[in-house]
Amino acid sequence: MEPAELYYQIRCCCAGALLAEVSASPKPGLVDRYSSGAHRDMDFYTFLTSITAIAPYFEQCARVGAELEQLDGCSLDQLRPLGVECEKKMFAATKGVNTHKGAIFSLGIIAAAAGYCGIQLKDLGVRRVCTAASVIAQPAQRDFLRQEDKLTQGRKLYDRYGIRGIRGEAASGFESVRRYALPVLEELFSSGQYHENEIYLQTLLHLMAQVEDTNVLARCGMEGLAFLRASARELLEQGGALTPSGMTALSEMDRIYIEKNLSPGGCADLLSVAIVLYRLSRMRLS
Repeated sequence: MEPAELYYQIRCCCAGALLAEVSASPKPGLVDRYSSGAHRDMDFYTFLTSITAIAPYFEQCARVGAELEQLDGCSLDQLRPLGVECEKKMFAATKGVNTHKGAIFSLGIIAAAAGYCGIQLKDLGVRRVCTAASVIAQPAQRDFLRQEDKLTQGRKLYDRYGIRGIRGEAASGFESVRRYALPVLEELFSSGQYHENEIYLQTLLHLMAQVEDTNVLARCGMEGLAFLRASARELLEQGGALTPSGMTALSEMDRIYIEKNLSPGGCADLLSVAIVLYRLSRMRLS
C-alpha cells in the first residue's frame, strides 16, 4: 500500500469508528440514533457534523507519525498543534459544543502510531500500535504536574481521585481497551451470530462495568460511578445486548441514566478506540 493510501485508510478507520460508536443504539445516557441521552446541547446530527469536520485531522496525524524517525518523549509535540487546530474546527462546526475533544486526543495518537507502525514497521497489529501510542502519549501524563493545567477538568479529577482519565489510558497503551473491549469484539465478530450494533453495545457494557469513567465522575461523583458499574454488570449477567430482554433493559437504563444525569462518555471514547484498533489490525498493507 502506498503511504498516501495508508494515511487515508487510517483516516477512514478513525472516522468510521466514531460513526459506529454514535450510531450504536440504544446507549444509556449517551447520544445515539434514538435520543440525546443525558445531553441537552447535542444530538446525533451534531455528532455527524463534528465527525465530518475532524476527519481530515486523522490523516494528518498518520502522516506525521509515519515521518517520525523514532518515537520518544518529543513525538507528542509534533501532534499538539494539529490537535489544537482540530478542536477549533470541531467547535466551529458544532457551534461551540464539545462532541469529540477526547477522541481528538486518543484517536489522534492512535492515528500517528498507526502511521509510524504501518510505514516503519509494516505492522498494524494491536500490540505494535498500542506500544507506539503509549510512547507518544507519555508526556500527556506529565501535564498533570504543570501549574497551568490546574484548572482543567482532568486535573481537578486527578487531584481529587488520583484518576488519570484518557491521558492515563493512552499512556498505558489503552490497557482497558485491550483487557475489556477487544476480547469481546473479537469473540463476537468471530462467532458470526450477532449484528454490529449488538456487538458494539455489548462491548460498551463491558467497558462501563470496569472503567473509571471521568465524565461520570465529573457529573455525578463516585456514587454515580458506582451506580454505572453496578448497573452495567447486572445487565451483563442477564445477557446484555445479546438478548431481546437485554436490549429492552438498555432502553430502560437510558431513561434512568437521563434522570440521574449519567453519561459514560469516557467509555464511549474507549469504544471508538477499540473499534479503530480492531479494524487497523485487519487492514492489509500489501
